[in-house]
Amino acid sequence: MDRKSILECWLTRLQCMHRKEIDLSLNRVAAVWNRVNSRLRRSSAWVSDSALTFSVAGTNGKGSCVMAMESVLQAHGYHVGTYTSPHLFAFNERIRVSGVPVSDEIIVEAFELIESERNTVALTYFEFSTLAALWIFETLSVQVRVLEVGLGGRLDAVNIISPDVAVVTSIALDHEFWLGSTTAEIAVEKLGIARNNKPLIWGERSSDELDRLLIPTGAVLFRLGIEFDISKKNSDFTVNCRAGNTDFLVSGLLGDCGFAENKAIALQSLLAGGILLDSNTCRLALSKLELTGRFQRISIGDISIILDVAHNPAAATLLAKRLSSLSGSLFAVASVLEDKDWIGITAPLSKLVSSWYVAQIHDSSRATDARKLRGDLIARGLRSDYFPSLENAFLAAYEKAVAGDTIVAFGSFHVVASILKFIARWQEG
Repeated sequence: MDRKSILECWLTRLQCMHRKEIDLSLNRVAAVWNRVNSRLRRSSAWVSDSALTFSVAGTNGKGSCVMAMESVLQAHGYHVGTYTSPHLFAFNERIRVSGVPVSDEIIVEAFELIESERNTVALTYFEFSTLAALWIFETLSVQVRVLEVGLGGRLDAVNIISPDVAVVTSIALDHEFWLGSTTAEIAVEKLGIARNNKPLIWGERSSDELDRLLIPTGAVLFRLGIEFDISKKNSDFTVNCRAGNTDFLVSGLLGDCGFAENKAIALQSLLAGGILLDSNTCRLALSKLELTGRFQRISIGDISIILDVAHNPAAATLLAKRLSSLSGSLFAVASVLEDKDWIGITAPLSKLVSSWYVAQIHDSSRATDARKLRGDLIARGLRSDYFPSLENAFLAAYEKAVAGDTIVAFGSFHVVASILKFIARWQEG
């Protein structure tokens, strides 16, 4: 059996290893990491565990922030390890070193080691993956670790590592079953990654309800709109961050306000961690940044395709704002997982979309019955059709569209991944 097949077998096994897909707690995963780490320290290959660590949480924007941090660090010559989730095409995307997904071989090696040390401790897919990423970063002696929190923060597996800098990009309603039904409850969970007397980068603009939650963390605060901010002139943005007692400015950044704020959060995070940055190098690195599935544009003939992983009301509201300036008709290909607020996600786009193409997600056990989703749209007086697959839905939307029209695919990482794979196969002939 080749290594690719071995990795696929491992991933299938991980999905069945724990009776719950999500089990928020630290005791189990911390116990296994302690054993793995002890074994690593006894190894002749071990150098040190002195990597500067950034933990990034947030309802929206954390993936974009992590990618911006990775790009800037690489441009400055750092050997950086980046951990993100979920993946779009291959598991290896979750664990990158110097911007490159790690090999099947080292992932399998990590899995085998963790399995030998966990004894009877049950680990979820995400917990097992997190331990693998940490072991790989130690083994490859990265200088900087940028770790994206999976869910919440306080009880997320990433939080077994005490970060040098904690980052919270945004707070909005999502995953209420696990994190709480109010933004304040969700903020408390995400602020659980903050450490006393360590920097906390806060990406939410001032709000009395949420600001009062920052003080108990005991962290050194860097708040968007106070310690750092963005400004706009014509179509360009300038980021103004704090570097010690001086200002650090990066001008000429393109994109909209949301993307510019994520870049500002990324730069302020690095500066707060003591990374020495060059303004021109930052500008160049951020200008080259390509974010798959984050308002990603593709053209097929005269039809524009926009793919976005927006899967909660706040992200959908931002997506609607970005789509509002488009001309021509807008067709939406969408679906969601069962714990998502379908009404809240579709409402911001309801006045923009000419017709909805609702499809069944097939690669997740948490997929919602798309026929119910379509029924909700019909009940709200919105034109909608049901399709048994995302590929069928996309083709139907494409056949309906004419020159100058746009198709937007959103609602889940599963939606974006399926459509991107289909387009790639289609264009290959």
